[in-house]
This record gives sequence, structure tokens and C-alpha cells, in this order.
Amino acid sequence: MEITSPFGCDGFGVSKSSKIRTLMEFKDDLNLSSKTDLAKVLSQLVFYIKRFYDKGIIPPSTVFIGDRNECLALHVNDVIKYLEKDLNWSIAPSQAHTITELVLGIMKDESINPFVYDAKDFGQCIDKIKDLTDNVKRKVLVTDKNITEVFRYFDEKVLIKNKFTTNERANLFVQILVNKDDNYLHPVNKRKTIVSKSLGEIPVVSRDAFESFFGHFSSSYTPSQKHKLAAVVDRIVEDTTRRKQGEFFTPAIWVDKAHEYIVSVFGEDWKEKYIVWDPAWGTGNLTRDYKFKKLYCSTLIQADIDTANQMGYNPEAVKFQYDFLNDDYEKLPVGLRNAIESGKEIIVLMNPPYGAATEHGVKSKKTVANTKMKMEMESEKIKFGDGKKQLYTQFLYRLVLFNKLHPSKIKICMFSTPLFLSGKFFKFFRNFFLKSHIFVKGFLMDSANFADVKSWGLTFSIWDVKNKL
Repeated sequence: MEITSPFGCDGFGVSKSSKIRTLMEFKDDLNLSSKTDLAKVLSQLVFYIKRFYDKGIIPPSTVFIGDRNECLALHVNDVIKYLEKDLNWSIAPSQAHTITELVLGIMKDESINPFVYDAKDFGQCIDKIKDLTDNVKRKVLVTDKNITEVFRYFDEKVLIKNKFTTNERANLFVQILVNKDDNYLHPVNKRKTIVSKSLGEIPVVSRDAFESFFGHFSSSYTPSQKHKLAAVVDRIVEDTTRRKQGEFFTPAIWVDKAHEYIVSVFGEDWKEKYIVWDPAWGTGNLTRDYKFKKLYCSTLIQADIDTANQMGYNPEAVKFQYDFLNDDYEKLPVGLRNAIESGKEIIVLMNPPYGAATEHGVKSKKTVANTKMKMEMESEKIKFGDGKKQLYTQFLYRLVLFNKLHPSKIKICMFSTPLFLSGKFFKFFRNFFLKSHIFVKGFLMDSANFADVKSWGLTFSIWDVKNKL
């Protein structure tokens, strides 16, 4: 581009073909997401554009605004109507922000909702200028590859920080993408509110911020695309809250491999023959691509269940919110309690959290493992040592208790670190667990192939219950 400065503007870039004609304005450090700040800058640009028209010079077709860490692009058609207003056009463009009528008009203009790019996405803003020049309305598709970054933008620019957890906000974000009918801006008087079927009313920064976001990112997806988006809710949360808790998203390739191993042990009909329970279900990565005769799904977060229900995952299942390491046994569904107490054969299929104060690869607070199960382990005559600090061993401990206290025959199929089988700190727990369960089959993998973490050992293992405990 050839860049000049007609009328003293910060820059006017014209491509060699003269097709792209961009008026530029640079500021030091504004909040371009603020309609007030944006309106002041656009007022200045309107005055520059007016000069082009008055001098009979071919005007810019697009405008570009940038500061230290943000940038945006607009088509001139979005502001051209302001050229016809009866204003004092003789003042310098740098003083245009003092004209209240112009600034307020742009602030209230609902058609002006540009997407604000982070500086690192400058190239995308240039692509936007090209699209605007060609009059192309091209929306960015949210995929399982970019969804974490897109959510971070949505969380920071659109939502107001409130009582909702990261998990709930992530679920809301995906629900808006895949189910617009049940998640939308309030149509009447609550202009800064999202109405969500599962979460109720959620405040947003502004209606403009919401509409700007979804003016840039697509909200129309095929059923298979929706499936992929909902499948990575766990991954979004993992990058923030869940990583601290030691929970990891389970990729489909490893889920399928785990199912192959279960078939080789319990038969092709295991999903019909056995009662299946996933006590760390999340949004159902281990089960949603399969159909079960009797499936129970429990998770710590109710929002996970809401998203799964909207997506139609495992409609045959009994889904319930349950804190496996703290809630009382009586809170379990009656049907599951009856199965445990009547000695039915149950397969627990799970990817429990791996959090502990000193677990490598896991950034956890020391209080992560302070649960009711840990207290019960401390009250045992067995000295579990550091074995009681690991969340997944606490899961195993409670499952063993179910078998000890009831006639149940709970078999276990789980992803976990292999340390409880080999680490010296797990010696007493290992002796305790191997009295009730026997290893049948499993595989070892590199955690780096499972989740975006450092390389360490990860296993899927299948355990059958011994006849006598």
C-alpha cells in the first residue's frame, strides 16, 4: 500500500489497484470495546471523511483504528450517514469529540458494533478490511481448535464477572453457540441480559458487546459441528479451573481405545449386561458416543448436565449432580442404591481427577484433596500415608467401601496415573486396594498424547472385584 496523510490524518492507505482504501487512526491506549471511547474516535474519522467528500477526492471505503493492544475495522457505510448532519464542520477533526450530538449519535447507533481484535490477531483485522472492501460478510467459525481462545474473549469482553463459575460460563458460551433458541439476549426491557434456559438471567457488559461478538463469530453450525463444540467444554474449563483440580479432557481416540479393552474383558454386550456408572462424568466424554441399557452419570457441576441434556447426550441415562468425595451415600439415586445393595454387577467407568499437593504435571492447591473421603482414610487403622492425598485414590477408596459395606460387585475401568501401582508413597493404599480388586487388562500412554500437559505416565486399567473381600 501507498500510505499518505491527507488533511493531516494519521494515515490513508491505498493498494496498488486502488481497490483497498483505508483511513487510519492511531491512539495510545484506549478501551476500544467501550462504545464511548469508540464513538469519540469515529467522530474524528467522520470529520476526515467529510473532507474527502468536500474536496471531491475518492473517499476511503474502510477505516482502521488501532492502539497499543487492540485494533478494529469498519466499512465507511456504517458512518456515512453522519456526513449529512448539520454540524460545525469547520473545526479540526481532532476536536470532533467535543460535538455532543455526533458522539451521542454514534454511541447509540446499534448498527455500529465492530469486533475488537487483540494486537496478536492483527492479521485477522487486515483480512477483515479485505472482506469489507469486497463487501463480504464472512463470520469466523468456532472450532474445537480455537474454542478456548474464543471463549476467553467472550468471557473477558462480553460477560460481567459474577457468581457464575468458570464451568457455568463455559457451558453458557457453548450453549449459545449450539442452541440459540434457549440462550439469547433479553428481547424487551433487560437489554444487558442473556436469557438461558439452564442458568437463568446472566448480565453482559452491553448489548453491543454481545452483538459485536456474534457479528464476528458464527452461531450457525451443523449437528456434527455442534457435537464437536459441546465435546470440548471440558477443555475450555481445563485451561482455567479444572487444571487446578487435576481433571483432564478425555480425547475421543482414547475413549474408543478404552471401550475396545472393556469389550475384550467383559464382552461385546457389556453395555447391555452391566449397570454402568461414571461418577466423574463432566459432559460425558466416556459415554456420549455409545448407548447403554442402564447408565448412571454423576458430576460435580450441574451446568455439565444442562449442556449434555441440551445436546441430547445419553438420553437413556440417569444424570445427577453428586460430589463423589463428599456427598452422603443417601444422595445417590434410589435405583443405583438398590443395585449396590442387591449385589448387581456394576462397571464404574471413569476418568477421575488426579489432583494432589505434589503431583507432577498438575497445578493444584494443597487443599484440593481435603475431602470427606480423605478424613475417612485418616480414621482407618491403615496408615495410608501420602496415598490419601491423591484424588483418584480417594475415588478408589470409596468404591472399595461400597463393595465392603454392601453385596455390590463393582468393577472398575479408569484412566489414572500409574503411581498408585508403583510409587513408594502408595504402598499401604496399594495393599488395601489389591485385597479387593484384581488387575485384568490395560494400557500405558504418554500424558502429552492425552492432554496438553508435560510428559508423564498415564494408564487405562480394568479391575475386577475379588470374590472375597
